[in-house]
Amino acid sequence: MPFLFDAYLKAIQKNLQQGSERSHYPALKDLLDNPADGVDAVIEEKGNKAGIPDFTVKRRDLLVGYVEAKDIGLDLDQIEKTEQLQRYLEAFPNLVLTNYLEFRWYVDGKRRQKEVLGDRTDNKLQARATDKITALLDQFLNYTGEIISSPEDLARQMARLTKAIRLATVTALGLEGMTGELHQLKQGFSEVLLPDLNDADFADMYAQTISYGLFAARVGHAQNPGGETFTRRTAGTYIPATNPFLKRLFNTIVETDAISQIDWAIEDLVQLLSQVEMGSILENFGQRTRQSDPVVHFYETFLAAYNATLRKSRGVYYTPEPVVSFMVRSVDAILKDRFDLPLGLADNAKDPVTQKPRVQILDPATGTGTFLYEVVKQIYRNLEEIGMANQWDSYVKDNLLNRLFGFELLMAPYAIAHLKLGLQLQELGYQFQGKQRLGIYLTNTLDEAMKKSEILFGQFVAQEANEASEIKRDAPVMVVLGNPPYSGHSANKSKWIGDLLRDYYQVDGMPLGERNSKWLQDDYVKFIRFGQWRIDRTGSGILAFITNHGYLDNPTFRGMRQSLEKTFDEIYLMDLHGNSRKKEVAPDGSPDKNVFDIQQGVAVAIMVKYPKPIS
Repeated sequence: MPFLFDAYLKAIQKNLQQGSERSHYPALKDLLDNPADGVDAVIEEKGNKAGIPDFTVKRRDLLVGYVEAKDIGLDLDQIEKTEQLQRYLEAFPNLVLTNYLEFRWYVDGKRRQKEVLGDRTDNKLQARATDKITALLDQFLNYTGEIISSPEDLARQMARLTKAIRLATVTALGLEGMTGELHQLKQGFSEVLLPDLNDADFADMYAQTISYGLFAARVGHAQNPGGETFTRRTAGTYIPATNPFLKRLFNTIVETDAISQIDWAIEDLVQLLSQVEMGSILENFGQRTRQSDPVVHFYETFLAAYNATLRKSRGVYYTPEPVVSFMVRSVDAILKDRFDLPLGLADNAKDPVTQKPRVQILDPATGTGTFLYEVVKQIYRNLEEIGMANQWDSYVKDNLLNRLFGFELLMAPYAIAHLKLGLQLQELGYQFQGKQRLGIYLTNTLDEAMKKSEILFGQFVAQEANEASEIKRDAPVMVVLGNPPYSGHSANKSKWIGDLLRDYYQVDGMPLGERNSKWLQDDYVKFIRFGQWRIDRTGSGILAFITNHGYLDNPTFRGMRQSLEKTFDEIYLMDLHGNSRKKEVAPDGSPDKNVFDIQQGVAVAIMVKYPKPIS
């Protein structure tokens, strides 16, 4: 498009006596605007929007890119090194940086081109040849972004826009007072789930929540053709009733202007999702081969692009499918062979006294739902074997949703688990009706206390956590399984789990006497203690975990080993080794590789407690 460089430079020169960079904004806007082509460069008022560059450039209301303008004379080499610009390059895929005379164009964080429009002598400006600067601006204005043709492409683009939401959230937190909407949201999370939550961690949690909430809503929208246009304000309509907490969050926060300072970043993600052909993206999401789980692969692609260190810092690792399958099939076989439950995990027999289902299943650190997904697969196989697969719809409604539970502390995996299991149940033939919810709850498994909050959003979190608390306390869970997090520096310091752990600090009623017993505070140890407590409270059942293998032989854990021996009648341990710190080797002398991408060796434990005979 033709750019009016002479008029632009004259306007800049006229304003040179007036001071700051903002006095040149109208001139830059006039240069970029092209009403005939629908191009509009919007000057952003920083007080109204947080974490956004100076200009948002749109074509016919669709986002093109962003422009960050610095004052004339500033060295853009130095500006490139600033934290602000590094954050912008990370978050915005199409960005121009300018000091009004030099223009630099960046795509996906990398500089594509830089050109100088003119030179300044005192307050006089002299244009250079303009063909190259015209080409730069044309490419910037005509940039259409990466063509999204696969789930991996979408995951990477979502990750970039989620960074923009995170950046906007951090900035808005710094601008608003303690009574602002974002601080209220943060306080709600802190009161109920994560007491030590800081601004950066909250912004990260909030950004991922919005991102995966919108993704879940877009999936729902794709499954309801002919409905309303997918927008920020209609998104909550398409979040399935199976996830009431996320639906309440969107109805309260996202669809309104409650947090208007960051709405711009959310709108960018909405635009991306609305333009994606979700049919092709979702083609394989309801299926899983022996090689990969498409939904988890999507999430891991997202995490790698969003924050590669995030997973490692939280001790969260995806369990390989063969390990999950082995553990689930083992639990199923034990239920059939040792507990007189012919349908194993699919058995819907009720306790003769309580009239509650005997086989209630819980993954207390469900993550993205890998174990529960495999449980559902095994249940379906068991029904197929007896010719009942055609009754799947009624079976799920009456005999599955009321006994399948998962607890998760982190928002993004929680949203993914809901999405994955919902798609799986539908793929197998179940039709959700009314307000049926999946039994996956946002909660801290290791904190038993009932929660309350005076803050509206905190009340949503508290309601979710308290429903989970009732299951922890009252549901006679018979199977506890999964892959709890490994974290030597546990953030889970509730009094409730601390009191339960006291059993592990003694042997034969006497104190351990260890000078350093800190490893008993590892998260995986606390989750084993929780599972042990839950099975003991039920009276019988199976605890099946894959965890750090340190507790098998370390002297610090001898109280833990004795406690487990007292609770369970049979304990099956499979040490998978793979401890690179110990330089463990296979029988042939080759390195003993871990089933996870970690240094710490792991082990599978299946512990069985049988019902006491009725005397």
